[in-house]
Amino acid sequence: MIEVLCNILIEFDSPLKLVRLIQKCLNETHSRVQVGKLLSNMFPIKNGFKQGEALWPLIFNSALQYIIRRVQLIQDGLKWVHISF
Repeated sequence: MIEVLCNILIEFDSPLKLVRLIQKCLNETHSRVQVGKLLSNMFPIKNGFKQGEALWPLIFNSALQYIIRRVQLIQDGLKWVHISF
């Protein structure tokens, strides 16, 4: 899914350097869990976004804009163009 979102950012002419930085941040994210005073070992985040991820609003808005641009207005209402994620 991260690849699809990065492709959307590229389609919107986002700087490639920024897209690669976002991709690296999302692909190489690790986390820890603290229970009381105990702190777990680091583990990779393999899917989704970390809670409170600062990049999420930017990526969400880009994906939503991508979908909105692919909606075609017809006489009977809206027609969705196939979008594969």
